[in-house]
Amino acid sequence: VRQICTSAVMGIGFTCVIASGNLDLSVGTMLGMIGVVMALFSKTMAFPMALLLGLAVGAFCGFLNGFIGVKFRMPLFIVTLATGQIYKGACYLLSNTSPVTGLPAEFKFLGQGYLGPIPVPIVITAVVAVVIYILLNKTVFGRRAIATGGNREAARISGINVDKITILIYVLMGVCTGIAAAIMTGRAASAQHLAGQGMEMDAIAAVVIGGTPLSGGSGKVVGTLFGCLIVGVIANVLNLAGVDSNWQLVVKGLLILFAVGLDVITTTYFNAKLKKA
Repeated sequence: VRQICTSAVMGIGFTCVIASGNLDLSVGTMLGMIGVVMALFSKTMAFPMALLLGLAVGAFCGFLNGFIGVKFRMPLFIVTLATGQIYKGACYLLSNTSPVTGLPAEFKFLGQGYLGPIPVPIVITAVVAVVIYILLNKTVFGRRAIATGGNREAARISGINVDKITILIYVLMGVCTGIAAAIMTGRAASAQHLAGQGMEMDAIAAVVIGGTPLSGGSGKVVGTLFGCLIVGVIANVLNLAGVDSNWQLVVKGLLILFAVGLDVITTTYFNAKLKKA
């Protein structure tokens, strides 16, 4: 469970993005960049300030993704594909393609510490899950985000500011990515410039396996947690079985295809049932 906390926090944020009918392909490289930024900040200032600044960078990156998409009417998966390359380049430049080490003890506590018998990453993941669950299911903002994902034009006509909702969703995704970066960096006790690359695929797989449709209009935070657990267990089993890492990528790709295919089949089935009714 501790091993999947990074992907779980990212997947929880991704649940909101997909529920609103969007995708974010930049979160993997964004995670690596934020980890490097936090690590560099922690060398020159108090850790709490470095952590807050790292989260602020994540929020700004998310805002940038959403703002460019809605203001210039560009497909957000294309926007985030492009910004993901920008974040990747920034990560390489900031780190000089080398791990950032010598982190303070507080940083390591986030990834390796315990609160009583419970690992800190699990506590953080649980808190994020509860907050996002309430936000998505019990607030006006959550209902508007889901309405936007269900039918963007209908939401707009009903008076919802879909552009504002979209930007806020991406800001939330950026904050979740920042939290995930803090956990991953603390767990590794260093900021790696390659950290997080490809994790957006893990997040998509976990969210879809958890029951959130790619078409939007619904978001299942608890389902995403189970989806992350399934993906993590499969990866762990393959590692323990000594399966070549290249074949693991093949299995992960097949898993994503299976999850998306199952989503399409179930959505088509239920739509057909509704039409008959």
